[in-house]
Amino acid sequence: MKKANIILLMLFACFLVSCGDSNTRNVKEKMKSEFVTIDDSVKVHYKIWSPSAEQETTTLCFIHGFGCDMNTWEKQYEAFRDENMQLVFIDLPGYGVSDKPKVDYTLDFFAHAIDEVLNTNKIKDAVFVGHSLGTPVCRHTLMTTSHSGALVDVDGVYCFYDGTETPEYVEAINQFGHAFDGPDCREVITGFVSSLTGPDTPQEVTDYAISVMPETPQYVASSTMQHLVEREWWPNQQLSIPVMVICTQNSGLEPDNEQKMQTLYPNLNYTELTTCGHFIHMEQPEMFNAKLKDFLKLLK
Repeated sequence: MKKANIILLMLFACFLVSCGDSNTRNVKEKMKSEFVTIDDSVKVHYKIWSPSAEQETTTLCFIHGFGCDMNTWEKQYEAFRDENMQLVFIDLPGYGVSDKPKVDYTLDFFAHAIDEVLNTNKIKDAVFVGHSLGTPVCRHTLMTTSHSGALVDVDGVYCFYDGTETPEYVEAINQFGHAFDGPDCREVITGFVSSLTGPDTPQEVTDYAISVMPETPQYVASSTMQHLVEREWWPNQQLSIPVMVICTQNSGLEPDNEQKMQTLYPNLNYTELTTCGHFIHMEQPEMFNAKLKDFLKLLK
């Protein structure tokens, strides 16, 4: 396989993400739906779990990936609802119960939605937990809004434009950005689901992805990916806040991935898995939740 094709496959593996089935992933059924409106008409769906006691709490803001909704975080809801923490679950515009307008789905647009949800609820600081596409969305929110806190990168996707990228790399990224343009979008998504799994991925996780991800509207999928790979969204800006990265070799990581993450996040807590698939928080929730709890202890 040509190098450009290998890179393209790796990008697919990093970008696509598992999702929850609303019949089995029940975050939405356990809390009241709330909505904020951005850009005059776009309704953004979210839910908040708050501890009953009136006291200072840590806020966890969970941002799903491509093709998903807030239900992908069911196991995190179960693990953290009794930890005296405020939990915020957001359906990004274009996904879940949020509106799906025919607009440009840029990182700015997604960050604006998160910003409005947090501002509406008077939340300033949060631990942003982003999976796959959700990672650059969280990173962009932290870089462009007044919110601060910490970042948890769950097998997040990155484009590296540092002046050393090869023509093959740029071409592969461009191909990826346009892979969802046509009427075969559903088939394109379905065909790459299998590349996201590892040797120990439960079949039910794959089944969720196959049943839910292809339901993403073609114009949403195409616009999201076209804009996501644009160079303007990928400055090599450091975030000095505490960052936990948990990723998997199954997503085609480069050997120097930890070093690359260190250049972006000098205050880095890094874990690289070998057998887990892309859906880390769903495939190994006990391990993931334990690492997240340990990370939160370090923030105190």
